Amino acid sequence: METDWVAVNGAACRYADSGGGGQAVLLIHELAGSLNSWDGLVALLPKGLRVIRYDMRGAGMSEKVSGALDIDTLAEDAAALLDHLAIKAPVTVVGAAVGAAIATRFAARHPARCARLVLVAPALGIPPERKPIASELCDRIDRDGLRQVAEAVLPKAFPEELWADGREKARAVARWLGADPQGYAAAYRMLIAANLAEDLASIDAPALVLAGRHDPFGTPEIVDQRTLTMKRRTFRVLDGGHFLAVQSPAILAEALRDVLPA
Repeated sequence: METDWVAVNGAACRYADSGGGGQAVLLIHELAGSLNSWDGLVALLPKGLRVIRYDMRGAGMSEKVSGALDIDTLAEDAAALLDHLAIKAPVTVVGAAVGAAIATRFAARHPARCARLVLVAPALGIPPERKPIASELCDRIDRDGLRQVAEAVLPKAFPEELWADGREKARAVARWLGADPQGYAAAYRMLIAANLAEDLASIDAPALVLAGRHDPFGTPEIVDQRTLTMKRRTFRVLDGGHFLAVQSPAILAEALRDVLPA
């Protein structure tokens, strides 16, 4: 896989473009992830798709940030990358966890550019009663780094029983620990501030919403309830956790088979 960099929407962005001749699929990764979060899934996708993935602002090897991010800015980063690649036709947008929030805002702001929407274990906001705790966690990560919260976060983010390969577990954990803590905190603050209720209700594109049966952050019940207002929603529960693309790429690939363009 070759990657490249471009300045889009006022920030440097690292991306990968498979260059296939089919309809484009845009992949938006999770919190503490990068375009490499999709490695296992991309290998299982139908050949011929044009698969585009990137490090969101503040993550991976894209431009670093601190403080707070704005969800509109992140949605426009995606649109600007498509512009750079001269992709005018509607695309399938797949967002994982926090990436699903960005995908939702993109679909709401750019309906003509979204052929279909896939929300994978979507993180679509923080309940009001948990916002103070979440804000304190952001401050702690800013101050002390991700390793200081790893013991509390990682067992929930990556359920132990779902690992089939110890090497993949070690790789995923190391990648999580290697994420930029200021970028993580900034994106998390964006999620705390996000209000996507109107976006979800406004989207006309067909949407596939996938919840992980073992996801403690967005249980199937929570995900189902939060996305009920979507006009053309298909809801499914998969036997996975919060980071389906990382821990259960084969299960996710099978779920996507019927909705990805040929």
